Amino acid sequence: MNQNLTKLQTNNKGIIVNELPEEYQILNPWNDKSVSFSFPKVKNLKAIKNLQFPEQLVALFDTELKSLEFIYGIIEKENKISERQFDFLYKGNIFKCNFGNISNSLSLLAKSFKERTAESATDYRNLRFLRDILTDKFYKEYFQDHIISSFYVQGNFENINYDYVGLSKSLNFYMAYFDRNTPRILIHAKNFEEEKHNKACMYELFDTFPSLINAVNIDSTLLDTFMVANQTENIRLKFIFYFQILEYASYYYLDGRIQNKILQTFKNPSIFDKPEDFSKSLIEELKDHFSQKDDSIKLEKTITENISIEDIRNEISANKDFFAQDLEFEGGLKINKILKDANSVDNLKEDDLILIKKNIERIRNVLVHLRESRENKVILPSASNNNKLLPYLFVLRRIAEKVAINFQ
Repeated sequence: MNQNLTKLQTNNKGIIVNELPEEYQILNPWNDKSVSFSFPKVKNLKAIKNLQFPEQLVALFDTELKSLEFIYGIIEKENKISERQFDFLYKGNIFKCNFGNISNSLSLLAKSFKERTAESATDYRNLRFLRDILTDKFYKEYFQDHIISSFYVQGNFENINYDYVGLSKSLNFYMAYFDRNTPRILIHAKNFEEEKHNKACMYELFDTFPSLINAVNIDSTLLDTFMVANQTENIRLKFIFYFQILEYASYYYLDGRIQNKILQTFKNPSIFDKPEDFSKSLIEELKDHFSQKDDSIKLEKTITENISIEDIRNEISANKDFFAQDLEFEGGLKINKILKDANSVDNLKEDDLILIKKNIERIRNVLVHLRESRENKVILPSASNNNKLLPYLFVLRRIAEKVAINFQ
């Protein structure tokens, strides 16, 4: 085995080094299965022996130089950003930051880069474009008025426990504070074992698509909100938009007693003779309703009076194992399970709508306000948490649809 690659593998426990007859192959740098490198055995690999691949960053860390090199790309020669350099005081430590020419280490890696997958959520850590710039004559000529550049951060990373991500987030904040057009450090989610959730479908439930759909006149504001919720890719925003539909409907909620009072008033044959008496009576009836502080009660009644447990049983059943366990998000928020066990879907009762409503409401409150009331519990904006939101998102969407259909 090449000694330089042995040192590289020691620095990066997750990478795989394969020795082939005429070359060395490196797999899984950054814990990224889309990226690999191939080096001829005659190649001098001293330049990469001290490197580490920070999993969440498009960057290299040189353990000897104590330098974090963010893989950027090209900058026009006239662009002043190529000359940008500054000191960054972070947790009591000075880090020197600047744009500069790419290192020999990065140049070697980029020229040796090989795609392992057809697509990459990480865009191959910017290496595909960089490889083409360095090796393809057409690209070299086309971008001859540009500088191939990296962004460097140098300092004592040991003093911050090698918290590359925390430092990068802080850099992003302050660089954008002073320059809205500043390049942004890319921070990817950690790889995790994504749980697969089933998306319940009415079509599958009835084994046929209806030949005639009886469309009711749905409020235009609700339809517009559904459209925005369906278009956005962000799971957290989807959740908030679907919840807004319930908030909108619950704002106009009137319980049965008040509705009956209004109907009786308009049907009274004396209404035109004594309109002021009837108006005062209605104002008194509605005063307590609209001054009611607890919107949560209105939300509960909006849900329980517009849908039944049967309307969402399919959504619960599709992910019954998920709903049979207490849920804890990264950040500390805990949600109680809905089902006693995975086999108790058929035992769901109308009263269980209240628990489902409470769980959905708690999730929404934390997404909007960043923390749970009276508790320092949050739902961190991570890919893992987005995955955990999905089953409740499916249930919330079905509830919002049924409320919208029945909303008058």
